[in-house]
Amino acid sequence: MISVVLWDLDGTIQDSEMLAKEGTRYGFMQVLGREPTEDEFAQLVGRPVPIVYKEWFDEELAKQLLDTGTRYYQERAEQIPCYRGVPELLSELNRRGYRMGVVSSKRRFHVESELSSKNLDSLFDVIVAQEDTRLHKPHPDPLILAASALHSLPENCIYIGDQPSDIRAADAARMKGIAALWGDGQVERLEPMCSSRLAYTPKDILNFL
Repeated sequence: MISVVLWDLDGTIQDSEMLAKEGTRYGFMQVLGREPTEDEFAQLVGRPVPIVYKEWFDEELAKQLLDTGTRYYQERAEQIPCYRGVPELLSELNRRGYRMGVVSSKRRFHVESELSSKNLDSLFDVIVAQEDTRLHKPHPDPLILAASALHSLPENCIYIGDQPSDIRAADAARMKGIAALWGDGQVERLEPMCSSRLAYTPKDILNFL
């Protein structure tokens, strides 16, 4: 029986893709004097940015890029909107007694401040962020850690996310993965992975519970 609902943050709860891209672009322009390529943007989706930068650049350059882009992003982060219908769904799930958590590849201070700015932080019993595990989605460790923190078996949890890495992580953790298609999720990428668990609107989540 499902008793825990775990959420991805970006592209699922909030519409942050445009600002994240702007921050990345700003960092590249200020430090490298060029814009990121489309391939570089694609490789950053769903992965911890500091880790990706360290794969591409030496440590000092990676830090400069991260710090510059982060400053730009953080100065504007309070402007990030929730997707329509998500706050209402979160409140309804809370009213029904589901315990909830956020599992994100983002750094903790971003997750906490962005949830707090929307007055959503009190709805979540656990946050698992980038710093909390060595391995990240699609590896199951972050999801398993969240379930453990809530004293729940993974099979009693669902995980809602907008990227293939979210669904792979849920499958690997023995959770039901639900594809969120109201934001950044693309049906052509997600349908082959979970054709029976596609949520086109936030309200669709209730059908899976």
